[in-house]
Amino acid sequence: MTLLFEPLEIRGIRIKNRIAAPPMASLSSTKTGLPTADTLDNYIPLSESGAGIAIIEHHAVHAEGRTRLRQLLLDRDEVIPYQEDLAGLFSGKGVPALAQISHAGSFIVDEDILENGWLPKAPSPIRHPLSNLFLMPVKMSESDISQIPGLFSEAARRALRAGYSGVEIHAAHGYLLGQFLSPMTNRRSDAYGGPVKNRARLLFEVYEAVRYTLGDEPVVAVRLGMADTLPEAEPSGQTVDDARWVASEFSSMKLDLLDLSGNMCGYNGEGEAWFAPYCRTVKDAAGKVPTICTGGIKKAETALGLLERRECDLVGVGRALKSDPDLIRKWKALE
Repeated sequence: MTLLFEPLEIRGIRIKNRIAAPPMASLSSTKTGLPTADTLDNYIPLSESGAGIAIIEHHAVHAEGRTRLRQLLLDRDEVIPYQEDLAGLFSGKGVPALAQISHAGSFIVDEDILENGWLPKAPSPIRHPLSNLFLMPVKMSESDISQIPGLFSEAARRALRAGYSGVEIHAAHGYLLGQFLSPMTNRRSDAYGGPVKNRARLLFEVYEAVRYTLGDEPVVAVRLGMADTLPEAEPSGQTVDDARWVASEFSSMKLDLLDLSGNMCGYNGEGEAWFAPYCRTVKDAAGKVPTICTGGIKKAETALGLLERRECDLVGVGRALKSDPDLIRKWKALE
């Protein structure tokens, strides 16, 4: 198990082992997006679990970018003192923590968000394939699109002020940046639609804005939805070849960390490490950018095998660690 507990340094930040705690929504915020006592209680065991790095659940960059009513927000400076308490759980234990920042676009889960006739905006006026709501979003204008990088960069600035080690840009699981990546939800014919280089344009613009705003020291990661279908399914929509191209571009853009998951197929599969076949090929394209493989990793042997085969640099252990906060200590005892 030695490889699981080897340290890794990313942008001067020491990660004590190769186990990452991936983002998992807690639905514990106030209706105005502030962390609550329940939020802190949810994260105390994770902060003490022994994970090398933690990525905290998605924070919407704007109130109109929420997918659920009780979702954390980084949309205004008012949230910073509350976020300091959450970030402090991890810094107090010496665990680097990234705040995931996101925009839901048309992926609305809670109907309560739809007040006073408001409709979400998306790349194209297409019903979101993962939403149960019969909802037709409004097509984003180029002016709408131009505002998105600024929303992400300001949210990232607030995360740094709150004490996080950096941020993770959410471009997976069918959220707005994933909607632009996917031909299922992006039917545009302008500079943001068509070939993958156009569908990925907004993601790159968001990354560059965040990197510029944060400067050279903080970690900037991207959670990339690699495909719209699981590895064993017939390819449809965004393909793993698209993800390979995006990863290759990031390899020359000084990206710090690439967190790999699914896009329109979500984050559930069968067995263990269901995204491993994709992770292997995308890591090859990412060059020297460290990668995380997440998705159904439950056993130490599975995690170790991924690292030994160089399919990733870190393993994301989510639900297994949530159900057993002592899991990493148990794995350590196997050495």
